[in-house]
Amino acid sequence: MIRFLRSLVAAGIIATVVLWFSVQVVAPNLPRIVGPPQIHEHREFRLPAAPRVHLINDDGAVQVHAAAREGVHVQADVRVYAQSSAAKLLAQVYAASLIYTTVNKDYVQVVTEPRERPDDIEVRVDYCLLVPVGTDVQVEGSNGNVWVSKGCGQVAIQGRNADIDITEPSGTVVAHSTNGRIRLVDASSDALLETINGSIYAHMQGGALRATTTNGAIVARVLNPQVKTCDLTTQNGGITVIMDGRCSARIDASTGRGAITSDFPVASPPGSPKRHRLRGLIGEGKIGLNLKTLNGNIWITRNSL
Repeated sequence: MIRFLRSLVAAGIIATVVLWFSVQVVAPNLPRIVGPPQIHEHREFRLPAAPRVHLINDDGAVQVHAAAREGVHVQADVRVYAQSSAAKLLAQVYAASLIYTTVNKDYVQVVTEPRERPDDIEVRVDYCLLVPVGTDVQVEGSNGNVWVSKGCGQVAIQGRNADIDITEPSGTVVAHSTNGRIRLVDASSDALLETINGSIYAHMQGGALRATTTNGAIVARVLNPQVKTCDLTTQNGGITVIMDGRCSARIDASTGRGAITSDFPVASPPGSPKRHRLRGLIGEGKIGLNLKTLNGNIWITRNSL
């Protein structure tokens, strides 16, 4: 009987904690969009080319395509939701001035919701940007994934609840997210990739890579001897470095709870620890590999592709 009562009390405590967490933490961060939109429109803007395109969009996905073209073509899928009958007329007025554009010789800027959003209204705008090859791209958002195609110049992405996917940029890359993974393919210049809850995948052809996450794995492909350094840090997750056979590296790797293995021969100082810390050279030691995790394994292996 006593055991049953203890179990009942424990179950009640757990249920209370789960309920509190759901109401106080999870629910306020969930999107409130429910049901069909009050307004659903497709809008297009044709703007002159500029060295940089800057998009600000709190809620909605973003796709950027680079191609041989003369100007910037903005396609926006607009959805406005009225949470009450009284807000329906306000939604019509608010939607009329939802997107604001600025053009000058230095940049094209597209701003969603230049005014503060009224209560009882939710907005989602999904964008497709068509830009000339070599255009620098800057995206600031909160809720929505960002995808950038091959052919863009410098890329800077700031997201919160966003997966970020960037392919073959010709310039430097800076990508920040809070809840989402980051994937970078065939980068030839420096890259800074940071997230909190998500994994990071990077294919490097050159430059220096710095990748940091709290809860997630990091996988870095070092595909060219032109890569300078890879500084990879995670708290809860493994680190994998897949290195081309032409590359050489100087390694400084450590893990709090995990093992470190290398498929390459590593010239280490005599008597140095091997399980939780590895320092040494692979070949000539040209590429710096600084790898650190608290809870996870570290693996340095060969590229088999």
